[in-house]
Amino acid sequence: MKYVRKIWNIEPQKMLDDILEADKSNGLHKEEDYTPAFYVGKDLDYIREIYEDYNGLDSLTEAEQIENGYYRLEIA
Repeated sequence: MKYVRKIWNIEPQKMLDDILEADKSNGLHKEEDYTPAFYVGKDLDYIREIYEDYNGLDSLTEAEQIENGYYRLEIA
């Protein structure tokens, strides 16, 4: 039986690039836990968690997350 699923829509490289840009624009890239080298070896789940935190996804409704392109709907 096919049904509609909510699928994460942001590419891993875009998440990392956005995180690094946010760190730099906030002046955090000079602190040890925010340097680009800090992210070396981190897994995708960690990068996604940071991305979601930086973008406030927990404050968005499911509909807003879809409307803002964080998720897409797909028939599976």
